[in-house]
Amino acid sequence: MDEILAATFRRAVHDRLDYLDKLAADGDLRSRAALASTEIARLTSAWRSVLDAHQPDEHGRCPQCSGWLRRRAHPCTVWTIAHQHLMAADGFPAAENGRHARAADRLAVAPLGAS
Repeated sequence: MDEILAATFRRAVHDRLDYLDKLAADGDLRSRAALASTEIARLTSAWRSVLDAHQPDEHGRCPQCSGWLRRRAHPCTVWTIAHQHLMAADGFPAAENGRHARAADRLAVAPLGAS
């Protein structure tokens, strides 16, 4: 029974997101204005609640993503996804450094004194 309830819950959330996407994309000006005045506050509140649950503990670990055997460092996946969608989507490039970043995507920096 729990699996059916969980699937129904997930489907309801996805249906609501699909509805909001469709309204934002295809709605008339009045519908989009109503959407902005009601849903933006709800969505930012939801993001804040999720991020609050994933605040690092006194050891710098995410209490929600950590398990008994393995502790997850902050920022966890939730914070990374939030940053990608809320910041990088507005034109700020996502951090692409580290050993898995593609070399071609990195900024080339000339050494000091090079001409």
